[in-house]
Amino acid sequence: MKTKRPLLLVVSSALMLVIAIPMLMWCFTLINGAAVDMTPGYTYAGVGCFAAAIVYTFSMLTAIAGLTFAKRPYYRRWCRAMGLIQLIASVILVIPMRAYVVLTLPPLLILTMLYLIGARKRAEDDF
Repeated sequence: MKTKRPLLLVVSSALMLVIAIPMLMWCFTLINGAAVDMTPGYTYAGVGCFAAAIVYTFSMLTAIAGLTFAKRPYYRRWCRAMGLIQLIASVILVIPMRAYVVLTLPPLLILTMLYLIGARKRAEDDF
């Protein structure tokens, strides 16, 4: 039985792959400014920016998995698992990053949610 690629999964994976590298570099440039900021509430902002860069690196792996497994519905559980790990890691980063979350994480969160919607289990995927 031939299945077609879910369009939302492919588009969100491609956008995630394209956006990840510039955002990764931008997170690395924010580390210095966040580490120097001695405001009492932003103690771990530099560490949070570094962790955001690592999550953007993981998003490249998630995007590659989405592009690879989009045509194979029996492997989409891997896409869902990687997307959920990425979403949980992004939400946990809200605590140490504080105000830097508004600058760095919205593209990642939006594309991860679209990715998870595209990788959902459908009734026509069952054989």
